[in-house]
Amino acid sequence: MDEPFIDVEYFWGALQAVLPYVKVTLGLTLASVVLGAILGLVCCLVEVRKVPVLSQLAKLYVLVCRSLPNMVLLYLVYYGVPILLMALSREGNLPLHVEKVTALQIAVVGLTLHTGAYLTEIFRAAVQSIPAGQLEAAESIGMTWLQAYRRVILPQAAVFSLPLFANQFLSTMKSTSIVFVITVIELFGAAKLYCEDNSQYFEAYIAVACIYWVMGVVFEFLFDRLELRLGRYKRRNVA
Repeated sequence: MDEPFIDVEYFWGALQAVLPYVKVTLGLTLASVVLGAILGLVCCLVEVRKVPVLSQLAKLYVLVCRSLPNMVLLYLVYYGVPILLMALSREGNLPLHVEKVTALQIAVVGLTLHTGAYLTEIFRAAVQSIPAGQLEAAESIGMTWLQAYRRVILPQAAVFSLPLFANQFLSTMKSTSIVFVITVIELFGAAKLYCEDNSQYFEAYIAVACIYWVMGVVFEFLFDRLELRLGRYKRRNVA
C-alpha cells in the first residue's frame, strides 16, 4: 500500500507543538509595530516640519533601513548592538550589561527599525495628503502646530494611512519568521525544531502556514472593521 501524500497524524502533532509559539510571534509583531509606529510618526513629523539636522537624519534612516533586506538588518543589529553597548560602557563608564541583552530584544529592535522606516513613508504620505489650508485654518484660530496636528491633521491622516498600515502590520508578522536565525524560537523555528529528527518538514510547514493564514485573516478582518469606524471622517459626520 502506498504511503499517503501527507501524514495527517504528524501534521496534527506538529500543529499542537507549534501552537504555543503563536504568542511569541504575536508578541514580536505587536512590539515591533507599536515601537515602529512611534518611531515612524516622530520621523514623519520631523520630515514634514523640516527640522534642521533631524530631518536629514530621518531621511538617512529611512533610506538605509528601506534599502537593506530585513535579514541583513537583523544581523547588523544582532552583532552591532553588543559592540555598541560595550563601547559605551568602556568609554563612559556606564553600567551596561551586554550579557543581559537577549536575542528576543535584539529581534524587536531589528524588526522595529525595518517597520519604522516603512511606516515613516506611509505616515508622511498620509499627512501630506491633507490640504495645507486645514493646518493654516487651525493655527489661525489659536492652535499651536502640535494641537493642530493632534486634533485636525492626524485623525484624518489615520484614515488614509490605515490600509497601508495594515499591510505593513501583516508584513511584519510574516517577517518574524526570520528571527530564528538569531536563535529566537517562534512559529517557524518551533516547526523546524519539531521535525529535525525525522525530516518531515512538509507537514510541519503546512501547519505553520495554516496558523499564519488564520492570523492573517483575523487581522485583516479587524483592520477592515477599524477602517470602517475611522471612515466617519470621510463621511463628514464627526461627532
